[in-house]
Amino acid sequence: MIKKLNFFFQETPLLIVVLVFIFSGFCASLSAALVRLSSQDLHPFQIAFIRSFLVIPIIIPFVYKNSFSIIKTNQPFFTFLRSLSGSGAMLLFFYGISMTELSKAQSLAFTIPIFATLLAILAFKEVVGLRRWSAMGLGIFGVLIVLRPDLEMSFGPFCVLLACLLWSISLLLAKKLTETDNNVSITFWQSAGVIPLSFIAALFVWDWLNFQQFIILCLLALVATLAQLTLNFSLKRGEISFLLPLDYLRLLWAVWLGFIIFGEVPLQNIWIGGSIIVAATTYISIRENYISNLKKTKNGLKINKQNNLNI
Repeated sequence: MIKKLNFFFQETPLLIVVLVFIFSGFCASLSAALVRLSSQDLHPFQIAFIRSFLVIPIIIPFVYKNSFSIIKTNQPFFTFLRSLSGSGAMLLFFYGISMTELSKAQSLAFTIPIFATLLAILAFKEVVGLRRWSAMGLGIFGVLIVLRPDLEMSFGPFCVLLACLLWSISLLLAKKLTETDNNVSITFWQSAGVIPLSFIAALFVWDWLNFQQFIILCLLALVATLAQLTLNFSLKRGEISFLLPLDYLRLLWAVWLGFIIFGEVPLQNIWIGGSIIVAATTYISIRENYISNLKKTKNGLKINKQNNLNI
């Protein structure tokens, strides 16, 4: 039986990567639903602290099995910066989602690649052509449709949008950390780094938990950790341009969970604006992946040419 399973994993790695990636998206949507469910009784800042704290016992077995060297970071400064941006993002996202429909929050969460591209331009002086600028403009237009600023200026969605900006900073820092740090280390410090600020914020709104609330928060910590670990697993083994379209299944998960748990029915503007954001971010990611592969090919040709000249 074990041999058959090993054969299956070796012969169909792409299928496993796809299934793991889809599972990661479902876990991300489910964790958002659990945050919204918990926020009916608890303050979002307290939820953020407890969620981050409970991740530590989940990861400790990995640390114990592989020794503490597995959580060593070789870039403490960038790890610290990621802790700050991650703390702000989590607090704002949890606060925003407590007063925002799941489908709307998920649509806005798809803006992270847009913000990440803009930040890459500013931080890394990346050159962006007209097509990607147009895609970013289209994505911002989709955000305006989702927010409907002409009809309502809700505070919750703007908190979610600001959280996405901070998450994009965290994403760029995580990309930098993957050059030297492993998956467990990045996941561990992402959660541990959020604890100090979220604890300070939670002190002012603290309320003691009952058993049911504690179980929901334990489930939230488990699901959120699974989402992060499975995302890192699939991105490491699959091309982002192939996996990215599957990520937008999260909108369907969010709509389904919002309807089942909260009876939320998404308005037409969320479907239209969300589709525009999805199209824009898909193009940006595919274009960035194409340019990255093109640069690698050119560099490879240059190296081969130099080697031939040296011969």
